Amino acid sequence: MNRTAAVTILILLLCAITAQGIPIPGIQGRCKCIRTTSRSIDPKYMKSMKYIPRGSHCVTSEIIVTMKNGKKLCVNPKAKWVKIIIKAKKATRLN
Repeated sequence: MNRTAAVTILILLLCAITAQGIPIPGIQGRCKCIRTTSRSIDPKYMKSMKYIPRGSHCVTSEIIVTMKNGKKLCVNPKAKWVKIIIKAKKATRLN
């Protein structure tokens, strides 16, 4: 094998190895919440609540609560208190 072919193969191999570690922009590769809590949180300490529907990135829906102190908590979307807060937020948007 000549030198040019060997260098070309080496460059292509390095490109292939490097490209495997690069994430595709706009595609989330995994769930954001590893663990969730069902413990109730007083709404007066909540800054915001973000809902992430299930999809190709994660098989479960996720709810991330951002507290007023900046801490983020993953809560169980099936918890009764979470459903009550979501229902209340929807009702206030409709009025």
